[in-house]
Amino acid sequence: MTSTPQDPHAVRPMAGTSSRPAEHARRRLLATLGLVTLAALSTPMPTLAQDGPFPSRTVRIVIPTAPGGNLDLLARVLAEKLTAAWGQQVIVESRAGANTMLATSMVAKAPPDGYTMLLTISGFVQNLVLQANPPYKATDLAPVSLVASFPIALVANATLPANDLTELVKLAKQKPKAFSFGSYGVGSGGHIIGEGLNKAAGIEIVHVPYKGEAAGFPDLVSNAIQLQYGSTGFFARQLSTGKIKILAVASPQRLKDFPTVPTFAEAGFGDINLAGWGASFLPAATPPAIVDKWATELRRIVAMPDVQKKIYDMGFEPVGNTPAEFAQVITNDLQKWGAVVRANNIKLE
Repeated sequence: MTSTPQDPHAVRPMAGTSSRPAEHARRRLLATLGLVTLAALSTPMPTLAQDGPFPSRTVRIVIPTAPGGNLDLLARVLAEKLTAAWGQQVIVESRAGANTMLATSMVAKAPPDGYTMLLTISGFVQNLVLQANPPYKATDLAPVSLVASFPIALVANATLPANDLTELVKLAKQKPKAFSFGSYGVGSGGHIIGEGLNKAAGIEIVHVPYKGEAAGFPDLVSNAIQLQYGSTGFFARQLSTGKIKILAVASPQRLKDFPTVPTFAEAGFGDINLAGWGASFLPAATPPAIVDKWATELRRIVAMPDVQKKIYDMGFEPVGNTPAEFAQVITNDLQKWGAVVRANNIKLE
């Protein structure tokens, strides 16, 4: 009967002997399996960020303000357009607190893979010049693009006998400390500009901080304070009441919707003509290709007519620029805001 390997009666080598070809084959197989196993163990497991071209999963836009505000609205406009362009869900997450520093610090520590973007305001720069030891450095994040300029308006109670900065300065010199200005918080852009105007013009208008521009508005219309700084968009919605008037705006140029209102620079106060802004950042170590992809997409979106209309309706001015251009804005702002803060010894309480 012919034996086969499956035949239980097949003749086997006697003890102490071996089939040399079979033994060599077995050893080669074991060696090969060992190498394959070693290679498998030493190869890192793929991560979500490596599972395809960016983006290949959900993207987060983190904002440092509460839901429902203008920055939140702006973030949602961007998220909707990005979702459509990238085919991946882009969500907006609010991390309000600590004068914008909570959200900034969180994104600075996020994985540098492009999936967590910070959309923040110019408080990013102001925190760095208002504190000796802020919880983040400018170099902890990669500038991506300015999205919009946030003009800061100086408005007055309609009964104040001054219709521009020249008349306001003259009035304030005649009556030192007789007038007060409200801002949206200690260390805010409005506070810094207001103190800067005091210093530059040699006047004394008393600062009264509030928790937001809406909180101070009732005191403005009741004449408890005579002046207030805040976003142009907020005050534009109040002009129809006839109880306030806009004296000047901190903006690179006159505003499209208020062409007769001069900028602080035009009124002779260029050093405090410091507009706020809304802009995007990524963690510092994010690959340049991903930073550029974000910047290119944001510029494309901001240039859309429907997006520009929404930005103007918020009281903002659409911008959009390159990472290099935005980095230069930050450098300039650190110098300009810092100069006003130091000159007036302004600190966060």
